[in-house]
Amino acid sequence: MPLNLTISMSFAKIMNYHMQEEVLCMIKQEMVQACSDDPSHIFTLIKQGEFDVVEEVLRKKIVSINEVDSVGNDVITKLLKAKQYDLVIEFMKKRNWDVNHKNIDGDTFGHFLALDNSLQAVEVVKCLTKKKNYDPNEKNNKGETIFDRAMSNNYLCTVFRILEDRRFNDIDVFSFKHLFNLTIKSKLYGKYSKITNLEIIVDSLVKKDLDSSMTKLIDQIKDNIKYIKQDLLNDNSHKLESLINNYI
Repeated sequence: MPLNLTISMSFAKIMNYHMQEEVLCMIKQEMVQACSDDPSHIFTLIKQGEFDVVEEVLRKKIVSINEVDSVGNDVITKLLKAKQYDLVIEFMKKRNWDVNHKNIDGDTFGHFLALDNSLQAVEVVKCLTKKKNYDPNEKNNKGETIFDRAMSNNYLCTVFRILEDRRFNDIDVFSFKHLFNLTIKSKLYGKYSKITNLEIIVDSLVKKDLDSSMTKLIDQIKDNIKYIKQDLLNDNSHKLESLINNYI
């Protein structure tokens, strides 16, 4: 191949690359402008997977992180549903984010997070519970807290993280029975793991302002903890279950 043709082809490739870059840059600018004209356009970008543009408009505050879609889900919730965990963690740390915002079903960001059992979601839960204004007792229209929803899905990492949050106290005897079935009565755990689970649960609940029935139940468990643990070492949970059933 003649040298001048080789040079021409190489030059054409370089020019073609730069032209593509210019076109992409123009398209990106148009997307940003679309969000500036109509902030709700950000939800179209999330749906289309244009997350670099989403990141830019949020960082430049062209669109508020509290912008909501037609059913009341905010931007961070939509990013969570799209599994963009890095962006979720980055922007949920913003002070102006309304962490307790509810959609039309009464679901908060936390309620959607309780449906995610990925390792990344565990990190998001940690960030969520660090938010000073977060209320883990918020209920949706079905009367569920994030704790209830996580238990319904057997997502115990989230369950324990919420349980350990000093602000969470919306747990009644029926929820406690469910928790007992998942973490102590279940055959998924060995006897020593069951004892560890029991200790975490009791240590978390003893510090909380609970309703009268739960307070009495936890006091009785504390008073009988030696015998309950011995029961569990013998692969038996009848003593603890009997105490719980007395309050149902």
